[in-house]
Amino acid sequence: MKNPLKHSLWTHLPAVAVLTYFVIRLFTSGPLPAQAPVHYTWNGIPNSYGSPWLSLGLALGLSLLYICISVVLDEAWVKHEKKKTFNWLSLFDEITVAFLVGINLGYLDSMQTGGGTFGFPVVYVAIITGGAVILAIILEIMRPFSPSPDQLTVEDTTGLAAELTARLKSRRPFMYWESQNPLYFNLLSIILPVVMTAGAILNWSSSAWSSLILLVVGVFLILLYGGIRTVIVPQEVAVRFGLTGLKVLKLKTSEIANAEIMQFAPLGDFGGYGIRFNGKMTAYYLRGSRGVKITTRQGRQYLIGSDHPEHLLAVIKAVA
Repeated sequence: MKNPLKHSLWTHLPAVAVLTYFVIRLFTSGPLPAQAPVHYTWNGIPNSYGSPWLSLGLALGLSLLYICISVVLDEAWVKHEKKKTFNWLSLFDEITVAFLVGINLGYLDSMQTGGGTFGFPVVYVAIITGGAVILAIILEIMRPFSPSPDQLTVEDTTGLAAELTARLKSRRPFMYWESQNPLYFNLLSIILPVVMTAGAILNWSSSAWSSLILLVVGVFLILLYGGIRTVIVPQEVAVRFGLTGLKVLKLKTSEIANAEIMQFAPLGDFGGYGIRFNGKMTAYYLRGSRGVKITTRQGRQYLIGSDHPEHLLAVIKAVA
Protein backbone atom coordinates (compact mmCIF):
# COMPACT_ATOMS: atom_id res chain seq x y z
CA MET A 1 0.00 0.00 0.00
CA LYS A 2 1.27 3.47 -0.85
CA ASN A 3 2.50 5.47 2.13
CA PRO A 4 -0.09 8.25 2.71
CA LEU A 5 2.51 10.40 4.51
CA LYS A 6 4.43 12.92 2.41
CA HIS A 7 7.23 13.35 4.95
CA SER A 8 9.71 10.45 4.87
CA LEU A 9 9.49 8.34 8.02
CA TRP A 10 13.17 7.36 7.78
CA THR A 11 14.15 10.84 8.96
CA HIS A 12 13.07 9.72 12.44
CA LEU A 13 15.54 6.81 12.52
CA PRO A 14 18.07 8.54 14.86
CA ALA A 15 15.43 8.99 17.57
CA VAL A 16 14.17 5.42 17.08
CA ALA A 17 17.75 4.09 17.25
CA VAL A 18 18.42 5.97 20.50
CA LEU A 19 15.21 4.63 22.05
CA THR A 20 16.01 1.09 20.86
CA TYR A 21 19.45 1.27 22.46
CA PHE A 22 17.87 2.43 25.71
CA VAL A 23 15.42 -0.51 25.70
CA ILE A 24 18.27 -2.97 25.05
CA ARG A 25 20.34 -1.50 27.89
CA LEU A 26 17.32 -1.56 30.16
CA PHE A 27 16.60 -5.25 29.68
CA THR A 28 20.23 -6.40 29.67
CA SER A 29 21.33 -4.58 32.81
CA GLY A 30 20.15 -7.27 35.17
CA PRO A 31 17.30 -7.12 37.69
CA LEU A 32 16.51 -3.67 39.02
CA PRO A 33 16.06 -3.10 42.77
CA ALA A 34 12.51 -3.13 44.08
CA GLN A 35 13.05 0.25 45.73
CA ALA A 36 15.30 3.03 44.46
CA PRO A 37 15.46 6.84 44.50
CA VAL A 38 12.82 8.26 42.16
CA HIS A 39 13.26 11.94 42.96
CA TYR A 40 16.30 14.04 43.81
CA THR A 41 16.97 17.54 45.14
CA TRP A 42 18.90 20.07 43.06
CA ASN A 43 22.06 18.84 44.84
CA GLY A 44 21.46 15.27 43.66
CA ILE A 45 20.39 13.97 47.05
CA PRO A 46 17.48 11.47 46.94
CA ASN A 47 14.33 12.66 48.74
CA SER A 48 11.78 10.13 47.52
CA TYR A 49 11.91 6.34 46.95
CA GLY A 50 9.80 3.94 44.94
CA SER A 51 9.96 1.51 42.05
CA PRO A 52 12.61 2.59 39.49
CA TRP A 53 10.22 1.52 36.75
CA LEU A 54 8.18 4.65 37.50
CA SER A 55 10.96 6.86 36.17
CA LEU A 56 12.21 4.50 33.47
CA GLY A 57 8.69 3.68 32.24
CA LEU A 58 7.84 7.38 32.09
CA ALA A 59 10.95 7.99 29.98
CA LEU A 60 9.91 5.23 27.57
CA GLY A 61 6.35 6.52 27.28
CA LEU A 62 7.40 10.13 26.78
CA SER A 63 9.96 9.12 24.15
CA LEU A 64 7.30 7.31 22.12
CA LEU A 65 4.98 10.30 22.50
CA TYR A 66 7.67 12.73 21.31
CA ILE A 67 8.40 10.62 18.23
CA CYS A 68 4.66 10.56 17.37
CA ILE A 69 4.43 14.34 17.86
CA SER A 70 7.45 14.82 15.62
CA VAL A 71 5.84 12.71 12.87
CA VAL A 72 2.73 14.90 13.01
CA LEU A 73 4.74 18.16 13.01
CA ASP A 74 6.90 17.06 10.07
CA GLU A 75 3.85 16.03 8.09
CA ALA A 76 2.22 19.42 8.74
CA TRP A 77 5.42 21.11 7.55
CA VAL A 78 5.66 19.37 4.17
CA LYS A 79 1.95 19.77 3.40
CA HIS A 80 2.49 23.54 3.12
CA GLU A 81 6.02 23.45 1.70
CA LYS A 82 6.21 25.27 -1.66
CA LYS A 83 9.95 24.68 -2.05
CA LYS A 84 12.48 22.54 -0.21
CA THR A 85 13.36 24.24 3.09
CA PHE A 86 15.21 22.83 6.08
CA ASN A 87 12.69 21.73 8.68
CA TRP A 88 14.22 22.53 12.07
CA LEU A 89 11.20 20.98 13.75
CA SER A 90 12.39 17.61 12.44
CA LEU A 91 15.05 17.68 15.19
CA PHE A 92 12.41 17.77 17.92
CA ASP A 93 12.28 14.03 18.59
CA GLU A 94 16.07 13.58 18.38
CA ILE A 95 16.68 16.31 20.95
CA THR A 96 13.95 15.30 23.39
CA VAL A 97 14.38 11.52 23.15
CA ALA A 98 18.19 11.66 23.29
CA PHE A 99 18.06 14.02 26.28
CA LEU A 100 15.65 11.73 28.16
CA VAL A 101 17.63 8.61 27.31
CA GLY A 102 20.92 10.22 28.34
CA ILE A 103 19.55 11.19 31.75
CA ASN A 104 17.99 7.78 32.36
CA LEU A 105 21.14 5.92 31.31
CA GLY A 106 22.95 7.92 33.98
CA TYR A 107 20.15 7.00 36.40
CA LEU A 108 20.53 3.32 35.44
CA ASP A 109 24.28 3.46 36.09
CA SER A 110 23.67 5.19 39.42
CA MET A 111 21.40 2.34 40.58
CA GLN A 112 23.88 -0.32 39.46
CA THR A 113 26.82 1.30 41.27
CA GLY A 114 24.72 1.97 44.37
CA GLY A 115 25.71 5.64 44.56
CA GLY A 116 23.91 7.70 47.15
CA THR A 117 23.72 10.83 45.01
CA PHE A 118 22.88 11.49 41.35
CA GLY A 119 24.88 13.89 39.20
CA PHE A 120 23.71 15.15 35.82
CA PRO A 121 25.15 12.72 33.21
CA VAL A 122 26.80 15.33 31.00
CA VAL A 123 28.81 12.83 28.93
CA TYR A 124 25.82 10.60 28.16
CA VAL A 125 23.59 13.54 27.23
CA ALA A 126 26.22 15.30 25.12
CA ILE A 127 27.31 12.24 23.13
CA ILE A 128 23.85 10.77 22.53
CA THR A 129 22.10 14.06 21.81
CA GLY A 130 24.94 15.39 19.64
CA GLY A 131 25.17 12.21 17.59
CA ALA A 132 21.41 11.91 17.10
CA VAL A 133 21.05 15.56 16.05
CA ILE A 134 23.94 15.37 13.55
CA LEU A 135 22.41 12.27 11.93
CA ALA A 136 18.97 13.92 11.89
CA ILE A 137 20.39 16.99 10.14
CA ILE A 138 21.99 14.80 7.46
CA LEU A 139 18.76 12.87 6.90
CA GLU A 140 16.70 16.09 6.71
CA ILE A 141 19.08 17.43 4.06
CA MET A 142 18.68 14.16 2.12
CA ARG A 143 14.88 14.25 2.41
CA PRO A 144 13.24 14.38 -1.04
CA PHE A 145 10.96 17.28 -1.85
CA SER A 146 7.42 16.47 -2.92
CA PRO A 147 5.32 19.60 -3.54
CA SER A 148 1.66 19.52 -2.58
CA PRO A 149 -0.74 20.79 -5.25
CA ASP A 150 -3.07 23.57 -4.14
CA GLN A 151 -6.64 22.32 -3.94
CA LEU A 152 -8.57 25.45 -3.16
CA THR A 153 -12.32 25.77 -3.06
CA VAL A 154 -13.24 29.40 -3.65
CA GLU A 155 -16.61 30.20 -2.08
CA ASP A 156 -19.11 32.47 -3.79
CA THR A 157 -19.79 35.52 -1.61
CA THR A 158 -21.99 37.51 -4.01
CA GLY A 159 -25.15 36.98 -1.98
CA LEU A 160 -23.40 37.67 1.32
CA ALA A 161 -21.86 40.91 0.03
CA ALA A 162 -25.23 42.13 -1.26
CA GLU A 163 -26.94 41.35 2.07
CA LEU A 164 -24.22 43.13 4.04
CA THR A 165 -24.43 46.19 1.81
CA ALA A 166 -28.19 46.36 2.29
CA ARG A 167 -27.87 46.02 6.07
CA LEU A 168 -25.22 48.71 6.29
CA LYS A 169 -27.22 51.13 4.13
CA SER A 170 -30.33 50.62 6.25
CA ARG A 171 -28.19 50.87 9.45
CA ARG A 172 -29.60 47.60 10.71
CA PRO A 173 -27.37 45.96 13.36
CA PHE A 174 -25.61 42.72 12.51
CA MET A 175 -22.85 40.50 13.81
CA TYR A 176 -20.66 38.07 11.87
CA TRP A 177 -19.18 35.23 13.93
CA GLU A 178 -16.94 32.28 13.06
CA SER A 179 -14.55 30.08 15.02
CA GLN A 180 -11.59 27.75 14.78
CA ASN A 181 -11.94 25.15 17.49
CA PRO A 182 -10.18 21.94 16.35
CA LEU A 183 -10.54 18.69 18.24
CA TYR A 184 -6.83 18.46 19.11
CA PHE A 185 -6.97 21.84 20.85
CA ASN A 186 -9.96 20.90 23.01
CA LEU A 187 -8.33 17.59 23.92
CA LEU A 188 -5.14 19.39 24.98
CA SER A 189 -7.12 21.86 27.09
CA ILE A 190 -8.94 18.99 28.85
CA ILE A 191 -6.55 16.02 29.02
CA LEU A 192 -3.39 17.92 29.98
CA PRO A 193 -5.03 19.72 32.95
CA VAL A 194 -6.35 16.37 34.21
CA VAL A 195 -2.88 14.79 33.96
CA MET A 196 -1.26 17.82 35.63
CA THR A 197 -3.79 17.81 38.45
CA ALA A 198 -3.20 14.09 39.07
CA GLY A 199 0.56 14.68 39.05
CA ALA A 200 0.21 17.60 41.47
CA ILE A 201 -1.85 15.50 43.90
CA LEU A 202 0.61 12.59 43.79
CA ASN A 203 3.64 14.87 44.15
CA TRP A 204 2.22 17.25 46.79
CA SER A 205 3.83 15.57 49.81
CA SER A 206 7.34 15.59 48.32
CA SER A 207 7.29 18.93 46.46
CA ALA A 208 4.45 21.34 47.18
CA TRP A 209 5.91 24.13 45.01
CA SER A 210 6.19 22.00 41.85
CA SER A 211 2.66 20.69 42.49
CA LEU A 212 1.36 24.24 42.79
CA ILE A 213 3.01 25.15 39.49
CA LEU A 214 1.35 22.15 37.82
CA LEU A 215 -2.06 23.25 39.15
CA VAL A 216 -1.59 26.82 37.92
CA VAL A 217 -0.54 25.66 34.45
CA GLY A 218 -3.48 23.23 34.40
CA VAL A 219 -5.96 26.02 35.17
CA PHE A 220 -4.41 28.17 32.45
CA LEU A 221 -4.82 25.38 29.89
CA ILE A 222 -8.48 24.92 30.85
CA LEU A 223 -9.04 28.61 30.10
CA LEU A 224 -7.85 27.98 26.52
CA TYR A 225 -10.85 25.70 25.89
CA GLY A 226 -13.04 26.94 23.06
CA GLY A 227 -10.35 28.02 20.60
CA ILE A 228 -10.36 31.24 18.59
CA ARG A 229 -13.49 33.20 17.61
CA THR A 230 -13.61 36.06 15.14
CA VAL A 231 -16.45 38.51 15.79
CA ILE A 232 -17.26 41.40 13.46
CA VAL A 233 -19.73 44.23 14.01
CA PRO A 234 -19.98 47.41 11.93
CA GLN A 235 -17.56 49.29 14.19
CA GLU A 236 -15.08 46.56 15.15
CA VAL A 237 -13.17 43.44 14.13
CA ALA A 238 -12.21 41.37 17.17
CA VAL A 239 -10.54 38.03 17.80
CA ARG A 240 -11.46 36.32 21.09
CA PHE A 241 -9.58 33.44 22.65
CA GLY A 242 -10.43 30.68 25.08
CA LEU A 243 -13.18 29.91 27.54
CA THR A 244 -13.48 33.49 28.81
CA GLY A 245 -13.54 35.04 25.34
CA LEU A 246 -10.50 37.20 26.04
CA LYS A 247 -10.01 39.83 23.31
CA VAL A 248 -6.57 39.24 21.83
CA LEU A 249 -7.20 41.53 18.85
CA LYS A 250 -9.44 44.57 18.60
CA LEU A 251 -9.48 46.72 15.47
CA LYS A 252 -11.77 49.61 14.69
CA THR A 253 -13.09 49.18 11.18
CA SER A 254 -12.14 52.79 10.45
CA GLU A 255 -8.47 51.81 10.99
CA ILE A 256 -8.48 49.15 8.25
CA ALA A 257 -6.69 50.25 5.06
CA ASN A 258 -6.64 46.95 3.18
CA ALA A 259 -7.76 43.33 3.51
CA GLU A 260 -6.87 40.38 1.31
CA ILE A 261 -6.86 36.59 1.36
CA MET A 262 -3.47 35.12 2.24
CA GLN A 263 -2.23 31.57 1.95
CA PHE A 264 0.50 30.68 4.43
CA ALA A 265 2.52 27.80 5.88
CA PRO A 266 1.68 27.57 9.61
CA LEU A 267 5.00 26.01 10.60
CA GLY A 268 7.24 27.47 7.90
CA ASP A 269 5.97 31.07 8.12
CA PHE A 270 5.06 31.31 11.81
CA GLY A 271 6.60 28.29 13.53
CA GLY A 272 3.40 26.81 14.92
CA TYR A 273 -0.26 27.39 15.71
CA GLY A 274 -2.07 29.80 18.03
CA ILE A 275 -1.14 33.44 18.40
CA ARG A 276 2.08 33.90 16.45
CA PHE A 277 4.40 36.72 15.38
CA ASN A 278 7.00 36.40 12.61
CA GLY A 279 8.54 39.88 12.67
CA LYS A 280 6.16 41.23 10.02
CA MET A 281 2.68 40.47 11.27
CA THR A 282 0.74 38.92 14.14
CA ALA A 283 -1.31 35.85 13.24
CA TYR A 284 -4.27 34.15 14.93
CA TYR A 285 -5.17 30.62 13.80
CA LEU A 286 -5.48 27.03 15.06
CA ARG A 287 -5.76 25.11 11.79
CA GLY A 288 -5.67 25.47 8.02
CA SER A 289 -3.35 27.50 5.82
CA ARG A 290 -5.61 30.34 4.61
CA GLY A 291 -6.86 33.48 6.21
CA VAL A 292 -7.38 37.21 5.78
CA LYS A 293 -4.45 39.61 6.09
CA ILE A 294 -5.46 43.02 7.39
CA THR A 295 -3.29 46.10 6.99
CA THR A 296 -4.13 49.13 9.12
CA ARG A 297 -3.64 52.78 8.23
CA GLN A 298 -0.65 52.79 10.58
CA GLY A 299 0.98 49.99 8.57
CA ARG A 300 0.45 47.19 11.10
CA GLN A 301 -0.42 43.78 9.67
CA TYR A 302 -2.59 41.04 11.15
CA LEU A 303 -3.52 37.61 9.83
CA ILE A 304 -6.77 35.97 10.94
CA GLY A 305 -7.01 32.30 10.04
CA SER A 306 -10.35 31.15 8.71
CA ASP A 307 -12.14 28.06 7.46
CA HIS A 308 -14.14 30.38 5.17
CA PRO A 309 -11.71 33.16 4.20
CA GLU A 310 -13.84 34.44 1.30
CA HIS A 311 -16.77 35.05 3.68
CA LEU A 312 -14.52 36.67 6.26
CA LEU A 313 -12.94 38.94 3.62
CA ALA A 314 -16.35 39.98 2.25
CA VAL A 315 -17.54 40.98 5.73
CA ILE A 316 -14.35 42.90 6.56
CA LYS A 317 -14.45 44.77 3.25
CA ALA A 318 -18.10 45.61 3.77
CA VAL A 319 -17.59 47.14 7.23
CA ALA A 320 -14.28 48.80 6.33
